Amino acid sequence: MTRLIVVSLFLASAALAGCGKIGTLEQPGPMFGAQAKADYDAKQRAAADAKAKGKVKTDDEPDTPASDPNAEPPMARAPYATQIPGGASSPSGTPPADAMPGPGVTPDQ
Repeated sequence: MTRLIVVSLFLASAALAGCGKIGTLEQPGPMFGAQAKADYDAKQRAAADAKAKGKVKTDDEPDTPASDPNAEPPMARAPYATQIPGGASSPSGTPPADAMPGPGVTPDQ
């Protein structure tokens, strides 16, 4: 019984996964009323004419970014932390002579 439920849920989810439409959704036309159908057709023709003349921006077209006067230019280098005083100049290098010793190291060594 549980196998039947699991299989039916899997098939239902697989069937619903392919139901999506990519892009903008379009409103369907009216089902009833001659005046409503005529108004819908007129709006569709007007939108198609405006799009053909280039007056209407669709959602499929990318936005052109406006120049921001406060925008900072990209960084030339990544910011790094300042060097720790008395530390090694590189991770594999030896520290300077006046640097503090590491843990477990006595100053006599």
